[in-house]
Amino acid sequence: MSGDEDAVRLARYEVGIDSYRAAKILIDKHGAEASAAASRRMQELVDLGDEAGAGTWADILFAIGEMQRGPRPGEAKN
Repeated sequence: MSGDEDAVRLARYEVGIDSYRAAKILIDKHGAEASAAASRRMQELVDLGDEAGAGTWADILFAIGEMQRGPRPGEAKN
């Protein structure tokens, strides 16, 4: 791939099903505050130096955002 093609590629972030399961639990427990709860836990782990744990919570935070957002323009509805 040339440099120009790389420049126009969109970043894609994918998380596993376990992150979505955890996100669902947090949404059920915290509602609209689920993202804040996940962010707090992720920051706690960053402060402790637990990069792997913080990465897991970053995935959960992403999944929460995906589950709570509305459809993007032109996005098909399931």
